[in-house]
Amino acid sequence: MPVSTPSSSVSPPDSGATRPRWWSRLGIIICAVVILLWTLRPGSGGGFQAVPIVPAPAPAWSITNVSGGLLTSSQFTGQVLVVNFWATWCPPCIRELPDLNAFHLAHTNDRVSVIGVSVDETGTEGVRDFVRRNGLAYPVGMVSGEMSAGFGAEGPIPTTYVIDRQGRFVARYLGPLTRAELDRVTAPLVAAP
Repeated sequence: MPVSTPSSSVSPPDSGATRPRWWSRLGIIICAVVILLWTLRPGSGGGFQAVPIVPAPAPAWSITNVSGGLLTSSQFTGQVLVVNFWATWCPPCIRELPDLNAFHLAHTNDRVSVIGVSVDETGTEGVRDFVRRNGLAYPVGMVSGEMSAGFGAEGPIPTTYVIDRQGRFVARYLGPLTRAELDRVTAPLVAAP
């Protein structure tokens, strides 16, 4: 007589169901690492990319600086401006700070200013401490929704805009800029009356 054994009602876990999630997570991590390494790579280009911009008037803006005062576009009328959207937690942003600072210090007598616009959400105090620790000589303020929308700077950081003395957009860059590129793009603007 054949003997029958009871079949188990519990089946082994289906590892195939978890495999696609695992592979997609691994893929996302690999992509993030590749993007980070590409951005931080050494080289003469610095990792920045010039982005076409319409030579239109830049919007008027007003932001709170990290010292509690006000920074406004009207304070910089007649100057060449380099407006840099950045954050304290962003490695490419931190990488470009020495170049921005050196550029600003080299051009203070040329009516050229760098303005740092922090997109940090942790508050002014943390950004102020970061600015002091890193010896940034140029003014830094906290982004406002109005300024971000007016510049169209609601995407990746760092994003940098160059504005001529007449208040028109001249250039836009994504990624960490170098002093050499800033000198190159602003040279004709500094020479102009």
